[in-house]
Amino acid sequence: ALVTSACNRLAHLNPTRGALRSHRPATMSTWDEDVHPINATDASIYVCNDEDSYACAHDCVDLLGCDACGCAVQSDPYGPWGRAMDVIMCLLPILFLIIATVPPFGWKPMPTSRSLPLSAFLMFMVRLMYLASDPLLVSGSVILGLHEALTPLSIMAGAICLFETMESTNCLPYMMREMKALTGGHGVAELCVIFAFATMVEGASGFGTPVALGAPMLISLGHPKFESVVTLLLANTFATVFGAAGTPIWFGFGSLGLSESDWDAIGFMSAVALCVAAFLLLPFIFGIVVPFKMVKGNILFALLSVAGTMLPLLGISVVSYEFPSLVGGIVGLGVAVPLITYRVGLKEVDPKESVHQSGRHPLDIEPLSERSCVHASSAFMSTRRTEIPSESETTEAVLPIVSEVDEENDEYEPLNRSASEAGESNVSFSLMEDASDANLESGTSDVGLSERIEDATDSQRAIEMAIGPRKSGWPYFKEFLLRTSPITLTVLLLIITRIPQIGLNELLKKTEPAFSIYFGSYAIFRLSASLVFQLEDILTYPGLNWKYELLYTPFIIPFVLVSVITYLIYRKESSDTLCGIFGTVYSRVKGPAVALAGALTLVQLMTEGGVASPASIIGIVLSDALKGGWIAIAASIGALGSFFSGSTTVSNLTFGSVQQIAATSIGVNVNAMLALQVVGASAGNGICLNNIISACTVTGLTISEGKIIAKTWKFVVAFIVIATLVLLGFLF
Repeated sequence: ALVTSACNRLAHLNPTRGALRSHRPATMSTWDEDVHPINATDASIYVCNDEDSYACAHDCVDLLGCDACGCAVQSDPYGPWGRAMDVIMCLLPILFLIIATVPPFGWKPMPTSRSLPLSAFLMFMVRLMYLASDPLLVSGSVILGLHEALTPLSIMAGAICLFETMESTNCLPYMMREMKALTGGHGVAELCVIFAFATMVEGASGFGTPVALGAPMLISLGHPKFESVVTLLLANTFATVFGAAGTPIWFGFGSLGLSESDWDAIGFMSAVALCVAAFLLLPFIFGIVVPFKMVKGNILFALLSVAGTMLPLLGISVVSYEFPSLVGGIVGLGVAVPLITYRVGLKEVDPKESVHQSGRHPLDIEPLSERSCVHASSAFMSTRRTEIPSESETTEAVLPIVSEVDEENDEYEPLNRSASEAGESNVSFSLMEDASDANLESGTSDVGLSERIEDATDSQRAIEMAIGPRKSGWPYFKEFLLRTSPITLTVLLLIITRIPQIGLNELLKKTEPAFSIYFGSYAIFRLSASLVFQLEDILTYPGLNWKYELLYTPFIIPFVLVSVITYLIYRKESSDTLCGIFGTVYSRVKGPAVALAGALTLVQLMTEGGVASPASIIGIVLSDALKGGWIAIAASIGALGSFFSGSTTVSNLTFGSVQQIAATSIGVNVNAMLALQVVGASAGNGICLNNIISACTVTGLTISEGKIIAKTWKFVVAFIVIATLVLLGFLF
């Protein structure tokens, strides 16, 4: 029956999957009388991959033949209860997900490991029972979504592997010590550096890597996990428009028939909105991590640092839609470092005030894992006291540990040696004064305060015992290059594998040559020489394909590759083996696997089917009903796409054509409407469950995703309102 049904329904499909052409009884009348494609009163859309194979439904006699000519059926995209109910039914799983994740009336939130699969199941039933979608398409979308979950899971695994290796080899504590040496523990300065760094990484890679790299670094600098994740999620929304060398623009809008000049115009308009929103919102976003009073006191520095990133982004957008975020991030780092060095608009941090406000010393460094030398269980932290020890007591406690380190590192100089004993090795501890001296200078006898300051200095002392004091001259330069190489090499590999002009981009994504294996009616499996895994025509549905680019996805390259190189360089001082690190990665990733599988299944059920997909139905019906009022929600539609898909690019692929049709119907600038779409999609990354799950997994934050959304949604709404007001001038 399935073969007969598929073979007896003829169709036409554009090269772009989902762009459907409908064929009505006029076309059917040319077929032979014994072919009964469908009842004449049934309004359906018939799709076929081969535009010239009009006789395909008549000629094919079995499932293989039907699959060869690409015959499939697409039902009427609308349900039986009217257009308004269509929108309600299509939004029902999303509304359930929102209520389950951010419940009202003080209800207990449902874990995403349950709410996301349940939302996907609801969408599955809506498509079959209300929209009457092709069961092959709906079932195939579930399989596609389960396979698509491999991408975020592998990126998470790679990022965790990198940071676990950096902790184990003491590279991350070293980098954080150098950051503290640069900023003096100033929270605003650290935030500005991380913001520029995340913008640069977004411009090079996308795929959520800025949050996966930036949030752990911010946490390691001593900032709270929850606030760090929230801040990075929001800060990244100002860069994703131009992520991965402009992929959301040139690929997300690639099927709309736009020219290069149109893409440039969309990029420039978007950059204007991003800049205005960044200057207005980033100071408040920084206030999530550090007291807003501190941000206000250093507002000149904050604005200059933000300008160092956003103004180059705006300038590059005039001539390129590919590299604004990448160039803006690089220039931003180049601007922030001298501003910090010369303390331009930057007030010094009072350690006593910092301890009173945040409970930590500004120079404190926090561990990301138990492998860190600053973790409480580390041998280097075993000298922590509940009271300030005397100098002799400190010496007695430290020397046994120092002797063990000296055996493996003959360049190490113990912390408690005097400068005269150390000679030219520059062993003086320049970052942190002795806790007893700090207590005397503060003029306080508060024992609790003294304890917390002593604890803070212990992390710096532990790093010094583990890797030695800060050096000078060539030894310092050599150590700096090697210890920071995990991050610099990661960023470098991301850049050279993402910029199309270099050529590695296409090489890592080549699908030919390849060999194929026919997996019956499940799919056709293909594996190319570039290790691109593919499933074609899942469940025999034409154009329903899956692809995983193993070497292009940020997993093996750069994360695992850099992790292995780092371990080989510092294997003698590593606190764990590679097998132990990989075991930790597996244990961390297997937890969110169910939630991500549910999330990606929901995405495919929302977006597969072209104009018949629930996402397109929502956009088409609302744009037709609202007319000019569509402008008010255009950016929100883009944010909705990112919320359920986790991608600015996917949001543009889903709603780009809807926005284009709406702009033409209303009579406004199409490019400006598409700029609203992409900026809204960028803002939506701040509330995207996929990104939140990934960020929490990488950082080890165990908290309800709804609590993060409850913190970010207000900024996302403000971003959307600002962007809409700014782009109104371009619309008319």
